[in-house]
Amino acid sequence: MLALGQLDALETAAVIVDDFPQGKDAFVQRHWITNAIDLGCFAAVEWMIGKGVTLIFRDAEGYTPLHSCIEREKSDRYDMMAVLIKAGADCNAHGINDWTPLHMAAVRDDRPAMKMLIDAGADVSRRTRIDDYATPAEEARALGHHASADFIDKYAAGRYPFND
Repeated sequence: MLALGQLDALETAAVIVDDFPQGKDAFVQRHWITNAIDLGCFAAVEWMIGKGVTLIFRDAEGYTPLHSCIEREKSDRYDMMAVLIKAGADCNAHGINDWTPLHMAAVRDDRPAMKMLIDAGADVSRRTRIDDYATPAEEARALGHHASADFIDKYAAGRYPFND
């Protein structure tokens, strides 16, 4: 149902399944919208957003909607990120490892995600509240992702050569 994004099936599920789409599935206790994000089903995600599903949460595994989206190693994740950001997903929320979405994108060398997040207002100076209390650039540098750290520093300062 979620994978196909069939709106009539989603509407039916909203009537017969307790807490759908606002809550969590009964099997693995994940937010329904996280499941839709993981499946890459834009229709289901947009339908859930239209139903008022919150995008401000951190699940039991430490994932916010944007963290889940960045972890999806599919090329359409940037389109999904755009949908989530436009709908109000928090670009500065701490999640797994106490990373913000920008921390996660940086340590994955995901330049398009870093650019989108900074453009959407991600705070490049936001620190983790555990371990080394690192900013996204500091965390990336510490983990050997120097190009990501340099990109964040330069792009946030407006000094990145915009040729890519």
